[in-house]
Amino acid sequence: MTANSSGMAQFGSALKGHQQALAVAVSALLGAWLALYLYGWSTIDPTQVRWLLTEGDPFQHFIGWDAFRRDEWRWPLGAIPQLGTLIDSSIVFTDSIPLLALPLKLFHDALPDPFQYQGLVMLSNHVLNAAFACGLALRLGCRPVGSVLFAALLILLPIVTMRGLGAHGHEALTAHWLILWGLGLALRGGGRIGDDISTMANWLCLLLVAVLVHFYLFFMVGTLWTAWWLCQLIRSMTSRRHKASLSLGVGAIISVASVLATMWLAGYFQYGLDVGPGSGFGYFSAEAMTYINPLSEAWFFKGTEMSGASHVLPGWLTPIAGQYEGQAYAGIGALLFLLAGFLVAVRRLHWMQLRKLSGEARLLAVALLGLFVFALGDRWVIGKLVWSVDYPALLAPLTEYIRSSGRMAWPLLYGLLLLCVVYLSKAIRYRNLIALLAIAWLAQWADLKPFHHFIHSGLAGRVASVANGSPYPALEDDRLDALLESHDSLSYLPGDDLGTLKPYTWLAVRHDLTLNVAYFARVDAQVLSDATAPEVKRVARGELDANRVYAITDGQLADAACGAGEVECFVIDQVTIAVRAR
Repeated sequence: MTANSSGMAQFGSALKGHQQALAVAVSALLGAWLALYLYGWSTIDPTQVRWLLTEGDPFQHFIGWDAFRRDEWRWPLGAIPQLGTLIDSSIVFTDSIPLLALPLKLFHDALPDPFQYQGLVMLSNHVLNAAFACGLALRLGCRPVGSVLFAALLILLPIVTMRGLGAHGHEALTAHWLILWGLGLALRGGGRIGDDISTMANWLCLLLVAVLVHFYLFFMVGTLWTAWWLCQLIRSMTSRRHKASLSLGVGAIISVASVLATMWLAGYFQYGLDVGPGSGFGYFSAEAMTYINPLSEAWFFKGTEMSGASHVLPGWLTPIAGQYEGQAYAGIGALLFLLAGFLVAVRRLHWMQLRKLSGEARLLAVALLGLFVFALGDRWVIGKLVWSVDYPALLAPLTEYIRSSGRMAWPLLYGLLLLCVVYLSKAIRYRNLIALLAIAWLAQWADLKPFHHFIHSGLAGRVASVANGSPYPALEDDRLDALLESHDSLSYLPGDDLGTLKPYTWLAVRHDLTLNVAYFARVDAQVLSDATAPEVKRVARGELDANRVYAITDGQLADAACGAGEVECFVIDQVTIAVRAR
């Protein structure tokens, strides 16, 4: 009888494990389906790259990788000094996702040339977002079907689709599986020293992966790690477990040192220009009601029929235009699900039950709320009302360098949705939860369908626009191509016309030439113009390097260069190409 009961228990456990694995797999397939629906295979296909010429930030991300793969290995490993020789930067500042760029460079000779992973990143992130959402719901006690439906709801959140291709074009910032991974680790309790060490090792892995994807995501999960670490340290000190306290201290030192070393290796500290602290804190922020406001002044809506993500809610424009960076509309379906959880909690939840919350859950709540407050910036906005808030000078490093603080509103939304699904899975009948999640998903899909069509049709149009040729005459000019084949470098002067820089960046990289300037994060037209000032003066005096091709966008500078002896010039689309005869 005992052996039979044990066998049945093992069978039940194995069956449960298979069901959970199937739920995660189904969720991952849903994520892949959404990516293919939104972006289409022509965008995801890694051998299709010319459509990136019609993009903004995604082109920067691609060209950074393309220059990096073609260069020799340097130190730090992520350095790309030949792309913007006056800037001497790295793949970190082209947002080329070092986690992919570094290992893929090892296979440069085997990969197609050119090769882009912007579309693959979107596909992978949608798959991983769904899988992690399902896995986390399962671990927190939800059954498989409910976990799949919960994952299906989460992957439709506009905080993901608004950031990716066809919208903001920040592929790295769609890796919200990192946030979900962090939430799962933050809820792990302590206990034996071995358990703490195991969880710290998981945290270290997450921190290193996050810092190699994007700094903003690293900051979010780093805040969650801090909350978890403080909880374990307080618990070990109050229980006088000195060995546990020591292991936590050593683990923290190792984690910080490892992160700093990884940042150095990737090129975080590789920047040849002093551009000063960033600006925008309080401008690129979030409003207090960002989760329920779908309207946005995002640049990609300009000149289109779209003005927001929702088909149902009208929304409102906030007094601060830059708050499109903190736009975190949840969607009708997610809002309905949160409202249902709130109403059930008001009716059934007793405040005494909150005393049962673990220390990890309490400090996690503080961390999530802290990130949300930071997202509000130094000008708190509620509707049309604005309050100025003076941040302590101690926080200057954060307010100066994390200028798009509005993004910090994302983790709290995930935390609220997780809290809701876990609570409802215990407070209401399972079939009612399934029905609620199904209704929420349908409402979410209907609400966001026009926005999804906007993304899909916009990308399809851009792919089609380059099918029969380049959007830039410079890329089709045989004279320029011949010059680039026979010279060592390309100078773009005076460097402040970012609108026409793109094709010359493309040409320099594709011809394996050094380029004096390029667009990087935290670089603007004035910074580039200041950097090229000495070279501009030399060209104005007629001192042109015979091994260099000059692309000049300023008329007076072009006249001065072309007026010098033995200099040949021709014009392509209002850009003067100048070379000294050899």
